Amino acid sequence: MKNSVKMVISSVFLLITLVAGPSALAQDKTVNDGVFTAAQVETGKVVYDSTCAACHDMRFYRDTLKSWDNQPLLWLWESIMGTMPADNPGSLMLDEYTDVIAYILSENGFPTGDTKLDPDAGMDTINIVSP
Repeated sequence: MKNSVKMVISSVFLLITLVAGPSALAQDKTVNDGVFTAAQVETGKVVYDSTCAACHDMRFYRDTLKSWDNQPLLWLWESIMGTMPADNPGSLMLDEYTDVIAYILSENGFPTGDTKLDPDAGMDTINIVSP
């Protein structure tokens, strides 16, 4: 009887592992993990300076990032895309919104990396942490 119970429990754990795969074991990244590139920061600065800087300085974003602490970066991206620029929300290209976020993160001390930030490729698993 004990062996049957152990076998059932072992089988259940094995099945869960096989079904969930390695992604279940992977931990979420944070914005401290180099989740955007230096090229995105450069492009983001150009867009930010021409579109965002008139209304928002970097102090604004330090407080904003604190309010998004431990939330997925994708949620911030969606919020900015849906509300900015205030006079024409959603008017930028999707890459421009992404690059602006990379610039904001960089200006708040978060490191660049080798992987391009992409809302369609795991941005929902990158968590914001307070600067």
